[in-house]
Amino acid sequence: MIQSKSFAAKNYPEFVMRFEKVLKDLSFEPTLAFAFVSVNLPIKDIISHFNEKDIKLFGASSCGELLFDDSHELISEDGAIFTFTNCNPKYFKSKVFNREKLSSFEFGATIGDYCREAYSNPSLIVAASGLSLDGQALVEGVQASAGKNTTMFGGLAGDNSKFEQTFTFDENGISDHGAVTIVFDADHMTVTGLATSGWIGLGADLKVTKSVGNIVYEVDEKPALEVYKKYLSVNDEDLPAIGIEYPLMIKRDDGSHALRAVLGIDKEKDSLLFAGSVPQGSTVTFSSSPGFDVVETTKNDLENFYETQAEADLFILFSCMARHLALGPLIAQEIKLAADRWKTPVLGFFTYGEIGTNKGTSCDFYNQTFTLLLLKEH
Repeated sequence: MIQSKSFAAKNYPEFVMRFEKVLKDLSFEPTLAFAFVSVNLPIKDIISHFNEKDIKLFGASSCGELLFDDSHELISEDGAIFTFTNCNPKYFKSKVFNREKLSSFEFGATIGDYCREAYSNPSLIVAASGLSLDGQALVEGVQASAGKNTTMFGGLAGDNSKFEQTFTFDENGISDHGAVTIVFDADHMTVTGLATSGWIGLGADLKVTKSVGNIVYEVDEKPALEVYKKYLSVNDEDLPAIGIEYPLMIKRDDGSHALRAVLGIDKEKDSLLFAGSVPQGSTVTFSSSPGFDVVETTKNDLENFYETQAEADLFILFSCMARHLALGPLIAQEIKLAADRWKTPVLGFFTYGEIGTNKGTSCDFYNQTFTLLLLKEH
């Protein structure tokens, strides 16, 4: 069984105080910690404390942090949460990757190579930084190298909705253009979960007439930025923030769909940068949250998931920042559903994009999604 202990901090002095106190009071030897931190805190200074104690660290900057356990029901927008665990070192390996000049797909393949070499049956958690990253291409790169059916969860780091610079880090260093990864031996660790959205399509279907990867230049043969501003009745200054709440819904040929949120705009080229790939020729529509029905969808999906996996040691939640914006206080109800149903701690952060694997399907990249990772040692 994985034991865990969590704490929150609003600033660096509070972190130092709580870090030392929690370590002193721990009933187990910590081997792996998780940290989700606002960009307004000194992340490099925080990292040094884990390095000094020789504790492996998986960390990302955030658009808000969340922690629900016996002592906390916390959603923070400018602080940090930390969780110590005693995961068996035999069953996990971790590493920070710097993307450098690799394409998003090539970068994913590099991570996939590491996973394949680490264990014969790998599962992984990954958090990626860098606003130009194509999350869908990253996922496909990992799958091309580690295997199509590789179980993977994670998210794109945030920066308090500034859309300027995001970070991922471990106990040794930090990167604004890379990823931090934990690979688990799936023969000894249960790594499973679900991804659920509830967003619905709005308005008429549109055709993406010019795009390259995650950059869209034309929709219905009109400049993409112009189309977005017209449909949402907004100005340049409102983007990309408002675009996060009203993503494009890509309608796939197999009847499934994927949501893509705007992360940046190019006024000179009238183009939009999305968190994941938007294929040229694809059919899309705008989408939005139907409000309270989203929470009901999550509740039903969690109940179905519970029927297949009733035991958990720890949950990590990668939830889109747009869910927080759209649901407001209801977001706490959604998170509490999981914590109460399993009587298990839930920690995580609000992301710019989510990576998850639903049972019976291969991993995918999402936006506007409640992506819940379950960990259990067996």
